[in-house]
Amino acid sequence: MKRASVSEAKNGLSGLLSEVRRGESVLITHRGRPVARIEPCHVDGPDAHHAMAEIVRRGVAVPPRAPLDVERFLGAPVVRLTEGPSASEIIVAERRTRD
Repeated sequence: MKRASVSEAKNGLSGLLSEVRRGESVLITHRGRPVARIEPCHVDGPDAHHAMAEIVRRGVAVPPRAPLDVERFLGAPVVRLTEGPSASEIIVAERRTRD
């Protein structure tokens, strides 16, 4: 867990929030003593079900037809493209054309 003083949190809140968005927790201290913790918000429980139902209702997503077979999914062969540019090369080229 990252630690930040109150003054560090005040001056670098955007950076700390970026870390929280990536799943990190941040402990805020005042004179070396913990006073607060910034943690990612996770939607779960009844609200998560309502949120998912709304996404499905709007047609943004469709519900799964069957539960995910994790073992089978992780055991599937990795698809590798052997010809042409890689995805990262395509992205870099696209970004260069925007400049």
